[in-house]
Amino acid sequence: MSRLLSLMLITSLLLLPTFVTAKPDQTQDAHKLSERLKRLEPDEPKDIADPPFGQRAFPSKLKQPQDLIRNGNQLPYKVLLDKPDWKRPIYKSYWHSSVSGGRWSYVPNRLYYAQHRLFIDITAGASEYYDFVHDIGLEEELGHSSTEPKGESQIIRLGQIVVVVMQAKIEKVLTCGNQVVIVGRPQRNGVQVITVNMVNMMLDDPKEAVLFQLITPEGDEIDYSIN
Repeated sequence: MSRLLSLMLITSLLLLPTFVTAKPDQTQDAHKLSERLKRLEPDEPKDIADPPFGQRAFPSKLKQPQDLIRNGNQLPYKVLLDKPDWKRPIYKSYWHSSVSGGRWSYVPNRLYYAQHRLFIDITAGASEYYDFVHDIGLEEELGHSSTEPKGESQIIRLGQIVVVVMQAKIEKVLTCGNQVVIVGRPQRNGVQVITVNMVNMMLDDPKEAVLFQLITPEGDEIDYSIN
């Protein structure tokens, strides 16, 4: 009888609710993982247009790229980087969600940059340029390069634009109104970085954005970006 009572007591103890308290380190790790997940994807499933961030409107007056090839003005540019054997990486370590607070890890942004070959940015904003070179995966190549003109007026410094072309060989740069075409031949590898200045463009409307287009020598658009 006593043996039966002992077995019943043991069984009762095993069936009692068990409460597991998370250790402080485990709670902290779970919080970190939750925060990293927020930096990787939207809070809820949703369709996101390209680009996944705000973009200025297209200029109101646009010409066909072929028209700029025939009648556009040569736009002076300076070559900052020319690496014909450069191979585009699929992933950079600083895109990881554990690096720099996940500053460049948001998946919709990563997809946007992965599907484009032409990238434009102003050079006057240091913080913006810092994000730019990391987002396009060229921090090692451009992070320590000086893109802002030295000893120039404020108008020239504010008008300076850096243009990054991936997997195409630039042949010439033409402008007309609020439009710039970079004529290039598609390549399997390679990256080129140039700077142009808005003071050399005869803009139709300085208040409107400027459309940059990467096109083939025949005038077919490969990619575009709006500044």
